[in-house]
Order: sequence, then structure tokens, then C-alpha cells
Amino acid sequence: MWRSRLIGVLAVGAIAGSWLSIDTTSAAETVSPRSVYVIDGDTIDLNGDRFRLVGFDTPETYSPQCAYEKALGDQATRRLRELVASGELIELAVLPGKDKYKRGLARLYIGRKDVADTMISEGLAHRYEGGRREGWCD
Repeated sequence: MWRSRLIGVLAVGAIAGSWLSIDTTSAAETVSPRSVYVIDGDTIDLNGDRFRLVGFDTPETYSPQCAYEKALGDQATRRLRELVASGELIELAVLPGKDKYKRGLARLYIGRKDVADTMISEGLAHRYEGGRREGWCD
């Protein structure tokens, strides 16, 4: 019995691992910057559909735990809006599934670079692949 459970756990892990390693740039669709509305640093609306951008987490702007989180969240939102308006090629790779708020999941590429990498490198986000999120307040 424990062997069948172990096999099941390994199968789920292999599927999850393969999902994370999918080359989503090849499945990305080009989108117009005019059709993208930035909600916050890691959430966008595209033609009325809401998407949680995966691979990173930005500070909360709607229910922050402290003033620092709110200020950094506002900065992350402004930065994502700048990136969308930059004139660079914008591509969106819609992924399977939804988050707990029923938002679609997607990766956003601007100038063929994953926005997650940009936001993290600029100190506006933490890497996030699901599970428990890092806090922004002491």
C-alpha cells in the first residue's frame, strides 16, 4: 500500500516539475499594451479577464500589513505599468488552472523577458512558485 502512495506522490511531483519547466515563451501570444490593465504588481486584466502573474509575488496594495508594504506595492504597480507602456513587445502565456481568487494564471513577457525576473531583480518582488509567501513587514 505504501508503494502505491509513493508512486502517486512521485507522479504528482513529476507532473508539477514538468509544468514548471514548460517553455511558456513558445506558447505566448502577442498582446496590445492598450488591452492590458495593471491591477497591481502581479495582477493584470486583459480584455476583461483577470490574470495572476506567476513566478513572483509583489507586496499587497489593497490590504497591506504595514506602511512599507503599501509603499513598495505601489512602486511595483507603477513599475509594471511602465513596463507595459514601454513600447516593447508584450506577450502573455496563459497557463492551466486558476488561483484561489478564480484568476487565470499567466506569465507576462515584455521584450521577450519574463516580468517576474525584472521585478525580482529590481527588488520589487520575491520569487514565488506557490505555497507560503514571504512577508514584507518586520
